[in-house]
Amino acid sequence: MNVRLEYDLTWRSAIWFENCLQLNGYTATISMITNTSVSKDHTTCMDRINHFVYHELVNTVFVHQEDREQMQLLAAAGIKFTPLPEQPIDQIVGLVLYCKLNAIVEDRMHVTAMAIQSELGDNIRYLHSEHEDAVLMDRPGWWQDSNPAHNNFKQTGNSKKQVVKLNRTPSWRELELDWSDAQRPTIESNTVVFAKFPIDEN
Repeated sequence: MNVRLEYDLTWRSAIWFENCLQLNGYTATISMITNTSVSKDHTTCMDRINHFVYHELVNTVFVHQEDREQMQLLAAAGIKFTPLPEQPIDQIVGLVLYCKLNAIVEDRMHVTAMAIQSELGDNIRYLHSEHEDAVLMDRPGWWQDSNPAHNNFKQTGNSKKQVVKLNRTPSWRELELDWSDAQRPTIESNTVVFAKFPIDEN
C-alpha cells in the first residue's frame, strides 16, 4: 500500500549573489508517496534526504555555476559551495532540491511536491511539483545524480600550486545507506594468507 507523507526541512546556508555573500535560512516542506513495500527502504529514503540536507547543504554557499572565478576562490579557501544552474534565488534552490531528492530516493519514493521559502526571500513560498514543466529540471548536473554529491566543480590551474583538492563525498554504501536489495561487492584485501595442506601420499 502506498503511503502519502509530508516532511519539513529547515537549514542554514549562504548565497553568493550580486558580488555579496549573504547568510540565509531555508524551510522546505516536501510531499512524498512511497513506491515500495519494503519498510527498511522507506527509512533509508528518509535517512538519505536528511543526510543530503543536513550534511551536504548546511553551511554551503549557493553560487551560479558560471561564476567560476568565485568558485575558484571558495575552493581555495576550503569553503563548501554548491553550484546552481542559475542565480541562487529561492525558486532555483527549490527546483534543484526537488530534482535531487527525487534522484537520491531512486524510485523507492516519489517527491510529488515541494514548498520552499527563505529569510532573504521574505518567506514567500515557491511551489514545485511533478507536473511542473521546467526546462531547468532537465539540465545535466549534480541535481540529476543519485549519489550524495552537491558539487561537480573541477578545480583548474596551470601549475601544481594551483591545484586544490575538494573533500570527496562518500557514497551511500560508505554511509551505510544503500538499499535492502543492494548487492555488496566482495571485499578485497592485500593480505596474503598462507595455508598448510596435508600431503596426499597416495
